[in-house]
Amino acid sequence: MDDGLVLNLANDDFPTKAKASSSSKGGRWTDRLKAKRVAKRKSRPAEQSTHAEPIERQPKRPRVESHHSESSKGEGKVSNPQPPSQVISSLFSYNPKIEAPKNHPPTKKSSLPSNAPLTDSSTFEGLGLNPLLCAHLSSKMSIAKPTSIQRAALPPILSTTPELTERDIFIQSQTGSGKTLSFLLPIINDLLPLSSLSYIDRSIGTLAIIIAPTRELATQISEVLEALLKLRLRGENERADDESAVRNARWMVSGLLIGGATRTHEKARLRKGLPILVSTPGRLLDHLQHTSSFNVAKCRWLVLDEADRLMELGFEETIQGILRGLDGHRNLALQAVKDGIGKDVGGWDWERRRRTILCSATIREDVQKLAGATLANPLMIKATASELDNQLTTATPTTSNPSTTSNFVPPSQLSQNHIVVPLKLRLVVLVALLRHIIAQCKDQSGKIIVFVSCTDAVDFLWSLLGGTTMNGEAKEDSSEDDDEESDEEEKQKKTKSEPVAVKCPLLPDTSVFRLHGSLPTQTRLASIRSFSGQSKTGSRFSVLLCTSVASRGLDLPLVRGVIQYDLPTEGGATEYVHRVGRTARAGKGGEAWSLVAPSEAEWVKWVVEKMQAQNDGKNPIALRGTTVEDMLRVGFGGKGTEYEERATQVQLSFERWVLRKKEHAEMARKAFLSHMRAYSTHPSDEKHMFHIRNLHIGHLAKSFALREAPKTVTGAGGKQKSKDHSAKKTKSIGDKDKAKGDTEKRMQDIVRSQGRQTKKSGVMASSGTSEFQIAGGYDLEKLVGTR
Repeated sequence: MDDGLVLNLANDDFPTKAKASSSSKGGRWTDRLKAKRVAKRKSRPAEQSTHAEPIERQPKRPRVESHHSESSKGEGKVSNPQPPSQVISSLFSYNPKIEAPKNHPPTKKSSLPSNAPLTDSSTFEGLGLNPLLCAHLSSKMSIAKPTSIQRAALPPILSTTPELTERDIFIQSQTGSGKTLSFLLPIINDLLPLSSLSYIDRSIGTLAIIIAPTRELATQISEVLEALLKLRLRGENERADDESAVRNARWMVSGLLIGGATRTHEKARLRKGLPILVSTPGRLLDHLQHTSSFNVAKCRWLVLDEADRLMELGFEETIQGILRGLDGHRNLALQAVKDGIGKDVGGWDWERRRRTILCSATIREDVQKLAGATLANPLMIKATASELDNQLTTATPTTSNPSTTSNFVPPSQLSQNHIVVPLKLRLVVLVALLRHIIAQCKDQSGKIIVFVSCTDAVDFLWSLLGGTTMNGEAKEDSSEDDDEESDEEEKQKKTKSEPVAVKCPLLPDTSVFRLHGSLPTQTRLASIRSFSGQSKTGSRFSVLLCTSVASRGLDLPLVRGVIQYDLPTEGGATEYVHRVGRTARAGKGGEAWSLVAPSEAEWVKWVVEKMQAQNDGKNPIALRGTTVEDMLRVGFGGKGTEYEERATQVQLSFERWVLRKKEHAEMARKAFLSHMRAYSTHPSDEKHMFHIRNLHIGHLAKSFALREAPKTVTGAGGKQKSKDHSAKKTKSIGDKDKAKGDTEKRMQDIVRSQGRQTKKSGVMASSGTSEFQIAGGYDLEKLVGTR
């Protein structure tokens, strides 16, 4: 039955001679020869396939991967799926081999912590302190015994003998040993007797100035000073109606001058009078130069706290300006008194000189330079754990050798540890370490400080820990960006101040704070107060993410541990000691942890040698090592290698947070690039340990929850960069052409104006003719005749 189906069948298994012959006819002989060779090559595989027996192809060998990979558990069959747009690499594969840490022998604990209060018969009253101050310290501030540096510093500063009063003071001591009270107590003890004078009130002016390098340290000193000034001005056994009792006026008022505050309010307080002033250098110099009501002519005390930090931040010229300002105000007041035009009440001791106290934990060359410029006949006061007796030695800081005079080591009771961490695992190891320290606190409240290299990394970690969830759901409202109402709400939220603390589901009952120099002053101070426990946050544990701005002078109570997420980029071993000195203060215990990259493993030995050289071999110093596996197992728990799966889930939750919004990804990239820039600032003598070439860029990006390194670093954005460069180049060429055209126009105007002028007696004068005026026939004949 014909169904209209037409079949066109052809047997092309063998080439026909007709096709061959037809292809070889016509054309040049070279073309026909090429056609024969092509036909011959095409016929060979067809003949072999028809006459030869089929050969079985050997199966491919299965791909062998790491034993941690799940793909190695399958059969030998290999599938070829389409490659994904982003590769999610495993945390536990392709990491560099890390040597197991050496088992250090347990260090012998000293009988007494190196910065603890003394346990002998020493008392504040026995050192010459006013009984009212001693009673206030013991009853209100719970300070019964002085520390070694306080025992060494108070007698010479409180002494009234001319030999000591004519000398300035240089205090050098361990971090956390109580240097703040070493200069605050003598100042209050010196000004307290003035309270009995009838003409003394706060309008007397500023009698003591304390300079601190950072706003946080200045605020902390001001808070300690305010607590001291709340002392009773009458003894406990004295009554108000007792005529023989000394009547003291409450005139000592403290003030704080820091950047970021309202200058108008500060001027109003200075106009009323601030007898004791705490300030940062820049704001103090500003008021000395521009506030006419700032009376510092009678200043008796000048304290430079954390002098080494002052020099590092470049305040040398500012301090010189402050000294010149203080001397200038004093000289003007003295001249006014001599001329009899002064407004001050008589009786003030103008012959007494201003006394300067310089405090520093280290004695470097720049500190010696500052001491030589600010101190007159300095008396150096130094006390360590093994030297509890007074150590008063005269020294000329400008000629002393820092290597022999400086003895700056961590407190002896501090437990120092380190972990060599592959770059991929930095984030999860940080979370595991935080969980480990929090678990050790048990029923007690604890605080942890985490030091990071740059401000962008601090903001990123703070937002990451506060926004990550383990269930994959976003904390924030997942409304669409196209909604106009939501856009307005987001703008309103951005205008409002951000929260000071955030909660992290990975850290139970913990508030996370941040601190760096780019934050507003109010946010910085609120973070310090909340972290210190002055304001209730509702959490038992606190974590502070900060830069090196918190490494100097801050006395934060109950700090259980310090984590150096990024090693110091400047300062070397000295900066390390300052950082770990935020814990184990005033005789209390603490632990310090340093996360070291595999390429930085030599740093551990290097920093131990630096500290041991300054320790004079008295107590052995060691950084005990812990493996990454042990820390992850302790932090995340589980049996066997179950901690690996849990760490991977934590890392994936971080990466999901970064991918959730463009702002999060931009924040991660910005933190990554800032970290790279900070890493490249290590000094040249540390480049063999901290060189950017030794970092695996892809693995480092994983530590910022990025699945690939930013293109700015890898070089993939070169095309756009070249476009921008070419655009700038064309723009510059256009500017040059425009400038060239303007220049030519100006030259033409000059030439035309010169054409209308003649030179007579060396002076250009107008000829009264135009450049287009044609000379007359007489002039032409005269011109021809001259030739």
